[in-house]
Amino acid sequence: MHSQSPVPHPNQIRSACERCRRQKLRCARPAAVSASCARCARLGLTCQPGPQRRIGRPPKKDLALRKASGPALSDEMRLLDGLLDDAASGIEWTMGSPFAFDGPEFMGFPLEDCPLIRELDPPCCEGQAVVPTDPCFERLSRLNVDIHRGLANIARFTTQPRFDDFICTPHAEMDGYKNVQLVLKNAQEFLDVIKALHRKLGIRSMSRLPRHPSPDPLVLTLDPSLIESSTPSPTETLPCDVPPPTHDSPTMFLVISCYVQLIKHLEILQKIVYDSISDPTAAPIGGAPMAYAEVPIIEASSQFVLFCELVYHVFSQMNLVLGLPSAWSGRSAWTGLLRHQYYRNLVNAELGAVDGAWTTRPARLLEVTRMTKEMFVELAMMGLDA
Repeated sequence: MHSQSPVPHPNQIRSACERCRRQKLRCARPAAVSASCARCARLGLTCQPGPQRRIGRPPKKDLALRKASGPALSDEMRLLDGLLDDAASGIEWTMGSPFAFDGPEFMGFPLEDCPLIRELDPPCCEGQAVVPTDPCFERLSRLNVDIHRGLANIARFTTQPRFDDFICTPHAEMDGYKNVQLVLKNAQEFLDVIKALHRKLGIRSMSRLPRHPSPDPLVLTLDPSLIESSTPSPTETLPCDVPPPTHDSPTMFLVISCYVQLIKHLEILQKIVYDSISDPTAAPIGGAPMAYAEVPIIEASSQFVLFCELVYHVFSQMNLVLGLPSAWSGRSAWTGLLRHQYYRNLVNAELGAVDGAWTTRPARLLEVTRMTKEMFVELAMMGLDA
């Protein structure tokens, strides 16, 4: 007499395949007995049937172990930590390698153990989240990998190096010069991606009439005093009981991960530059091969002024598109990707230094960038950069 495998209870059978279930996408099959769902068939992927669900209460010993383990990170913070920390250290990511990404199962952290994957979106946004196109999501995923690679490279120093040592010290993956190139490229591409995501949600209608610039150029700085003014502008018509539109949480987690890592990367880089030029005993920083519109930029001071202007301009737009407070908040078509309190809390938890409704680290980064540029201008005008 041989034993037969038990027939699973109907409630234990998953209707969605594993990829669609993890990304919270509708899993449609042309026929009930189809071997592949419509999405996997369209993308040419192997449709993986999901594991059976457990029904009933968990064993008492499991409940006791959970209580004894003490307080743990929230589900959303575990997911963000997985994005920010490269757990897949055995994978070698290179700029020229082909990038294949289909779902969160390839992100290098245990999504199967994270209950948040089953309920990612905020409760008030269930059924209202906008899913980006596959090319846009893959582009954002590639950016997250590249941004993490650049941050890991600059954070490898146990003590903060001088700028010359950082630029010239050879490294197996990239030297400091390529690191600066990578972060500038990633920041601009990330700005382009979040603008595309924001346009998919919709933007505020703005007049194209010419506007006069502010007489005070410093008013455009993301001043910490603006942190308190996080209420919607009078031109916004969203009722108080209607949550702002948002993308699905896998997309928003990638956006937050890229943004947080870019801030940390630029903070380290700007501090290296600022401390190097603030040291009166140090030799002036030399120039590097650089061109603008194929015109060589010869002097080091001109190169760093352009660098600071680029970082300041790109990062100011980035903050505005994401929804951080700015002097342009009420006069811009961008209303903010992170307007939902759920995602704002995640950014604040990752960066800290919260004053009012938002973290102040982006504001401090912009201020250090402005001060660095002014110091290069001052040194050049005084003839101390020679």
